[in-house]
Amino acid sequence: MNASKVELSKCFLSSIDAAKKFVDYNEYQLDPDGEIYQYILQLYAYNYDNVAAKKARFSEDSFLARVLPEKEEDFAAFVDVVTDEMHTLLGEAVSLGAGSGLFLWATVEEQPVIAFFKLNYQTKFTCDMTEDGQVIWKQSGRLLPSHTQKEYDYFYINLYERKVWMSDSKCYIDGEMVNYMAERILQLELNKSEKEMVSVFENAVLDTIKECYKEHEEAPKKVFEYRQEAASEAVEMGEISPVKMEERLFADNERAKEVYREKVEELQIADKPVEVGKKTERKLKKKQKIVLESGIELQVPIECLEDSNLFQYKQDEHGNVLIRIQDVGGVLK
Repeated sequence: MNASKVELSKCFLSSIDAAKKFVDYNEYQLDPDGEIYQYILQLYAYNYDNVAAKKARFSEDSFLARVLPEKEEDFAAFVDVVTDEMHTLLGEAVSLGAGSGLFLWATVEEQPVIAFFKLNYQTKFTCDMTEDGQVIWKQSGRLLPSHTQKEYDYFYINLYERKVWMSDSKCYIDGEMVNYMAERILQLELNKSEKEMVSVFENAVLDTIKECYKEHEEAPKKVFEYRQEAASEAVEMGEISPVKMEERLFADNERAKEVYREKVEELQIADKPVEVGKKTERKLKKKQKIVLESGIELQVPIECLEDSNLFQYKQDEHGNVLIRIQDVGGVLK
């Protein structure tokens, strides 16, 4: 997410420490010209479209819907609920360390999206000097991580769309390893992340191709056809549909349709489209990497994969793909 698309308007800071009787928190006045503001903005933007974030939705009658603020002026009440549960968890959970809580109300592309970060304290060495001029190292605790260190847990909530996404941060509670933010704080059932869903979906497609297309040039052609279809659909629709992929990719093979449906069911892929963000779009559009047995790697633009004037593919009886490159001019870089 480009930080320029994020408008921060309200912030609360809290101290999360099991040694205290309760969690202290207060509103923090944001200064757009200050270094702290820039740190907070980068933290928010950096994690906003993380493809590894677990996802969930919530209904109008859910616990989360009841405690969420309807407007910015009511944000403090939500902060109170979360901080209270965080303090309770510190006494119950194993391996849930102390830290600082950061609550943010922001507007992203005209939609209110609130976020919470539990910034885990870092203990590091700092360089200092004694009174007699000796350079020393000493340990300094309760340092906050940089936005790229990922030594923190987080969740985002889109209030209009009732969507939640969060880090897969787990700890032991009552002898069970759980995502404490989903299970205890927000009381949600999580779905796979965007990264996991795209990977599982791709496995279903590629396994079907491998099983159903045995002729010399069929399998490689279908794989590259899938790459192009997936990239095109992601860019045009912002999603990849298992149903549409079956219609477009396997229209020529009834057996492949049956196998694909079995794979989809086996891998528990829902019929509804898999939403993809800008990061996944860019990944799908980028050059296809072909790794040879020798270790040689070829980077090929997606649009060139099926150009028979450039590439010819054949598959032998063992499933190995033979690639012939022709009429390619250029220079070594």
